[in-house]
Amino acid sequence: MKILVVDDHALFRAGLRLLLVSMGGNASIYEAATAAEATAVVAAHPDLAVCLLDLSLGPEHGLDSLKRFKAIAPDVVVVIVSAANDMATVRMCIEAGAMSFVPKSMPPETLRMALEKVLTGQIYLPEEVMHTTATVNRPSLSPRQIDVLRGLARALPTKSIARELFLSEYTVKEYISGLFEALQVHNRTEAVITASRLGLLSLSQSV
Repeated sequence: MKILVVDDHALFRAGLRLLLVSMGGNASIYEAATAAEATAVVAAHPDLAVCLLDLSLGPEHGLDSLKRFKAIAPDVVVVIVSAANDMATVRMCIEAGAMSFVPKSMPPETLRMALEKVLTGQIYLPEEVMHTTATVNRPSLSPRQIDVLRGLARALPTKSIARELFLSEYTVKEYISGLFEALQVHNRTEAVITASRLGLLSLSQSV
């Protein structure tokens, strides 16, 4: 597995590298200090699996870097590692396609947990986010609803979800509408955050 660490602080990149090495496995770890360097790594390694991306890359706006990265490497799982942990930032990152958000203030074990979850297709969000969402009882969802929910968690457009599940776009839209109602939310980002808090994204996929 190939992992890219993008952070403009060399010491922090070195710390992440040591942490990743300590986690075991046979991961190849690459580093980049800027969005341009990250793009070059992606071009050289099309089989890149995960990117740990800082939101503060010097003069570059982190969210713009995330959007640019997802545009050139849509299949790479992005884990945001940031000094920020406010709800607005987390929402924007998930909306832009990140699969996880790990505040730099959290212990190393948190990053380990995040990687374990995202590599199985799950969203990971910090506890701070979980506690700020409204209280919602865990709804009972059908296997197909879970499939659609997983598509939302991967930031897939309706057309892509429909193609993967061999459904019409109209049917997928109906499922999404039903998910919003069941989760008591108003948009996709809120649906993913609430579903993650309730543990719905860890349920088995339908066969």
